[in-house]
Amino acid sequence: MKKYKLGIVAAAIGLCSIGNVFAEEQKPMKSWLHAFTHSGQWQGKPHADIFGVLQPTFTHTEDTAIEDNFHFTRARAGVRGAVHEDVSYWMLAEFADNGVTRPVDGAVRLLDAQLNWRFMDNMNLRMGLFIPDFGQGITPGALVPWIDYTDIEKTVWFFNRQGDTETTALREMGASLWNEYRWDNSAFNYEIGLYNGNGIRQGETADDDKDIIASARYAVGPWWVKSGYWTGERLVSGEKLDKEKMSFSAGWGDYVNGKYWILGEYLETDEDQAGGLSNLESDGYYVAGGFKLPNDDLLVYRYSACDCEENAGPPGVRDSEVHTLTYSHFIKGQMKIVAQYDARSDDLPGASDNDTFKVYFSLPFSHRIF
Repeated sequence: MKKYKLGIVAAAIGLCSIGNVFAEEQKPMKSWLHAFTHSGQWQGKPHADIFGVLQPTFTHTEDTAIEDNFHFTRARAGVRGAVHEDVSYWMLAEFADNGVTRPVDGAVRLLDAQLNWRFMDNMNLRMGLFIPDFGQGITPGALVPWIDYTDIEKTVWFFNRQGDTETTALREMGASLWNEYRWDNSAFNYEIGLYNGNGIRQGETADDDKDIIASARYAVGPWWVKSGYWTGERLVSGEKLDKEKMSFSAGWGDYVNGKYWILGEYLETDEDQAGGLSNLESDGYYVAGGFKLPNDDLLVYRYSACDCEENAGPPGVRDSEVHTLTYSHFIKGQMKIVAQYDARSDDLPGASDNDTFKVYFSLPFSHRIF
């Protein structure tokens, strides 16, 4: 456990060294909290937008037991807007047959339903079902610079051992305080919140204890560092079981609009099991870099490693290393065609190293209703 900590520190130092080669004057990226809450979008009167993203996908895997298939990575639609200078809202649902909807037999499933209230000049309160600001690599679905997340992100973020057998969809039900402070060439943002710990399940929790999730990010020009902490309990047959998750990330550049960028993230999880069984422990990291070609297409390389031999949920028990290459061809705005190739190496006995190729068409949309 935690054998990758020295690796991620070394990788962060390497990112800083490489970033110096591309040094240029840049303002810090805005926090994703602004996008996820629709904060700061007031335009003098109430408004509402229909928005979402369609991502039909084709997947080919070298394993002959897995058939090539067409499917939707995402088919999401919702409404967002502002009712007041200090009050905004964001609602989004998943319509695709994927890991989000399969636990409820393919029914449409609510992903986000949140209100954001700027009740003080330097503080926001958001309430409802939403993505806590824990890790760095999780961005709005239309802007992610790859098709699939890494094994360690799936292990730490996606799986809920309280009932959903496939995914939490990154969401939690609760309330948080957050804000971003910006100066001439630097920025700081934080979030701290209390959550049920049930993921996207809407039922009551089994006990009164809430998960605490907190994060902080500091940026100077194009450079930034971020950390996240997650602690909580779950109740199984009357036994309280602890869970603890951590993240650390660093990078250089704007990985949505910049010409080139680099980032790295380390994640770990430690969760108790019932009956005195050994803890479920996993950790890993990834480093990635992107470069825009002269025609504004984006080429991205990512290396990821996951020590997940004790993992009990998706993506399964594994000790993996994956080299990922993605190519994004932008058609207009963020409308794009993305191809991703994963060269995988799983070190566990009997594991098959199945390389995977995916390609999707990503169509984000937004239309003002009023």
